[in-house]
Amino acid sequence: RGRLVRTLKGHKDMIGSVAFSPDGRYLASGSCDKTIKIWDVASGRLVRTLKGHKSWVESVAFSPDGRYLASGSGDK
Repeated sequence: RGRLVRTLKGHKDMIGSVAFSPDGRYLASGSCDKTIKIWDVASGRLVRTLKGHKSWVESVAFSPDGRYLASGSGDK
């Protein structure tokens, strides 16, 4: 059975996508608030907020080596 370990608060709207970094250290979350937030998994601390999309963030993914983060949005 699963259990709640931590609640990460920071987005102002629904979450559209999440992804763990390959090493499991970070979690990226993309939201309808048009931002991506990167979290430290161990502490739950918000590491960085990425802005720039003009529409909600539909997907986030780390590269296999964890050096890059890709995001997808309905930007026009």
